Amino acid sequence: MNPVVRFLRGEMRVRVTGACVEDFLNLLSQAEIEFWDIERRDELHIDLSMRRKEKKRLKDIAFRCFCTAEILSERGAALLLRPLRRRPVLVLGTALVIALSFFLQSFVWVISVEGEGAIHAKTILRELERLDIRFGSRAASIDPQLTKMQMLNAVPELSWLSVKRTGGKLTVLYTERFPEPVERLPYRTGSIIAARDGIITDYNILEGMRLCKRGDAVKEGQILVSGYEDYGLYLRAVCAEAEIYAQTWHTGTVVTPANVSEKRYTGREWTQVTLLLGRKRINLCGNSGIFTDSCDKMITVKKLAVAEYEFPVSIETATYREYECVPRSVQEDAAQELLNTAWLRLVRSQMVAGTVEKTDGSLLNDGGLYILHAQSTCNEMIARLVPIGEPYKGENNE
Repeated sequence: MNPVVRFLRGEMRVRVTGACVEDFLNLLSQAEIEFWDIERRDELHIDLSMRRKEKKRLKDIAFRCFCTAEILSERGAALLLRPLRRRPVLVLGTALVIALSFFLQSFVWVISVEGEGAIHAKTILRELERLDIRFGSRAASIDPQLTKMQMLNAVPELSWLSVKRTGGKLTVLYTERFPEPVERLPYRTGSIIAARDGIITDYNILEGMRLCKRGDAVKEGQILVSGYEDYGLYLRAVCAEAEIYAQTWHTGTVVTPANVSEKRYTGREWTQVTLLLGRKRINLCGNSGIFTDSCDKMITVKKLAVAEYEFPVSIETATYREYECVPRSVQEDAAQELLNTAWLRLVRSQMVAGTVEKTDGSLLNDGGLYILHAQSTCNEMIARLVPIGEPYKGENNE
């Protein structure tokens, strides 16, 4: 008999003692009682196994053949589960856990996004949420093929997508579309002109006819490289390409107040704890009415994660530090350094490429304001491409 079946049905090991133990075995057969694993110890003793439910009939049969029966051991599923009768809460909890393990698998609890490309996982999750696929969605309502088609239409950068579900985990695999780079000139024909007044210091012409040289003074809008190449017998129209550097000058004014307000902390702090369930926020403390206009706020977030999977459940702790604004006068040296830095940042932002070689300026304190009048000498790239036949309309970075 299969050991697993014997364990589930329950069995016991019995030792029979008597002058004629063979009669005991014959009576068991006549009563159609199953027994197995017979082992004879000596002339008077024999061991055998039989089902536990035959315990009452065992002693009666032994008495009829003038033998004694002693139960050596018992085993079975019923004996293993007998202690649980005194612990009904444990039995109920185990049954509930087993039931929940099957019930919870019908919902989506984890969404894993895996793929190749620069598409951020949050972009995929945002589009899935628009399709009503999110934390807690019913798995039966998700059609993998339909979801694939809807996602490919919603995110043009995707070339392939697959949705697979394993229990409560939804895995989204994707591949990004990589378009073939197309080398295309901005215009069919174009010329290079000067973006600012300056003196040419260097140039590198790849296409077009050069109309300037080093040391030439040029004005804004002047053609530096023509889109027409003159070969004597004919003209060839091209899209000019060149890098031309020139010495230029930038003049302007920057201002900062002479009196400012700075923060001084009072030492008072508050802590606000919030439970985040998806997009729902549940305040766990009574500090929701904090006046935040005069407080600094520092936020720390602890997310619920199991192994490498993160759930949309987190605890957000916000610490508020109260401060008051105190007036302070700005020293002239500090104002000079601040305005010089701001001016250099402004000049560099107006250049496509190049360096600031020299800066001169004068600082004035007038009416509670520090005013810096500055002029910078730069070596910058002034070449700008415009189509032939159209006037230059200002800065462009083409």
